[in-house]
Amino acid sequence: MMKTKRMLILIVLTFSLFLSVLAEASAEEALLEIEVTDFPLLVFDGDRVPVTVRLSNVGGQEATDVVLRSSTGEERTVGTLAPGIEREVTLYIENYERGTNEAEIYATFSGAQGESRHWSLRFEVRQPDESITLRVIDAPHSIYEGMVLTAQLEVQNLWQQAVSGTRIKSGQEVLYHLGALEPNQSLQIDLRIQQYEVGANRLELVADHERGTTPPVTLQFEVIPAESAVKAYLGSLSSPAYPSEDIELSIIIAASEDAEISELELKALTNGVEPTGYYLGQEVAAEEEVAVPDVQSLLLGPPEGEGEEETERAVKGRELNFQVKEADVGSQSLDFQISYRLGSALVQREFTVDALVLPAPSVHLIQAERIEVTKGKDALVTLHVANDLPVDVDAVSVVPLGSIEASPSEFFIGGMSPDDFLPAYFRIPTDNLENGDHLYFKAVYRVGRQTYETSPLCTVVYLEEAQGLSLAVYIVPPVVLVLLALLVWSLRRRRWTR
Repeated sequence: MMKTKRMLILIVLTFSLFLSVLAEASAEEALLEIEVTDFPLLVFDGDRVPVTVRLSNVGGQEATDVVLRSSTGEERTVGTLAPGIEREVTLYIENYERGTNEAEIYATFSGAQGESRHWSLRFEVRQPDESITLRVIDAPHSIYEGMVLTAQLEVQNLWQQAVSGTRIKSGQEVLYHLGALEPNQSLQIDLRIQQYEVGANRLELVADHERGTTPPVTLQFEVIPAESAVKAYLGSLSSPAYPSEDIELSIIIAASEDAEISELELKALTNGVEPTGYYLGQEVAAEEEVAVPDVQSLLLGPPEGEGEEETERAVKGRELNFQVKEADVGSQSLDFQISYRLGSALVQREFTVDALVLPAPSVHLIQAERIEVTKGKDALVTLHVANDLPVDVDAVSVVPLGSIEASPSEFFIGGMSPDDFLPAYFRIPTDNLENGDHLYFKAVYRVGRQTYETSPLCTVVYLEEAQGLSLAVYIVPPVVLVLLALLVWSLRRRRWTR
């Protein structure tokens, strides 16, 4: 038993001594560690693939004849590396194929170990014409006609070599010259597009360079007609006016906030409109909420659908007031012109506002019926007074004109309300009148403190002559009486004779 224990102790001591000796021997030898710190995942045919490696001598001896190698055949001599020293070395791989490539990086040196562990790499190789990339960073979805569309693009050279002759094209048209791009350079540009069509536009942009052309990038945008950048609305229009009243109206000018409007002006083309116009310049009228009865723009014509109820809504715009003095009776067409500049486009449009001027209201004197009477009898003249004014009138009376003998000499009515229709009667002796004579009357009334008179009303008297009595009127009655008396006397005589 004791012998067995002694044997085990001896084995343990021998093994410990062996490990100690081995450790001392290792510490005295060179030992390299390798770490790949950087390499590109994508390169283009013709590039060299740079692989950055950190070499460390963690042993106790110098590492001599150190060479950094790749499984693809490339190598780089490093030389001697002292104990505890690190060195960063770049190895360039040139032997590869298009597509995905794999390689192992390691180092060899003189010594017992002789070689470091291997570090595996994977990278992709593409065609040189794919080394330039193009993308749209930002671009508006729509612009107004006349404006310049500005799109922000990014052009990037992923190649490790400079690329010259770079330009942005759409079809055969060159839109932008970039020239040379340095290795791994990324460049942002503002592409200005001035040529387009109203409506939908689609451009296929490519970056053309000395080694090829990038895949097309689509740029889509909508061009809105310049005529729709500014709208005119009828804000208000006074009720049908009378000749003595002014026509009052307001027009609301609303401009799009996205449009670069300048030289904005509204002119009145119809004579008599005051003021004759407004010059707004570069002001974009979009600060004030203004209610309008009909949101259909005057520049687009009347709204569709007759008889539709008007819905009052609000728009942001500048309200401009106009007046029309001494307008003629009837329908009035008030013509206006709006003009402005939008970028390179000059817009001029005309529109019309229809107003109505009614005949001036007043008090009217009307003959009620034809005057027919037998000469010598009194003629009854019946007239009517109508108040068409929108206000009450006072002290209304009808007066015969000239030397007419009339009863009464003045027919007093008094006050009348709007739309009242009241009669006036006169008796006119006809002894001194002839058939077809004219009789004249007028109505006198007061509005406020002002007294007014109607125009004279002319009436015609038609007289019938009295017919003479025949002799039979005088002879027949006495004869009848005589015959009746003889008949009575004859009857009595017969009675006496019996």
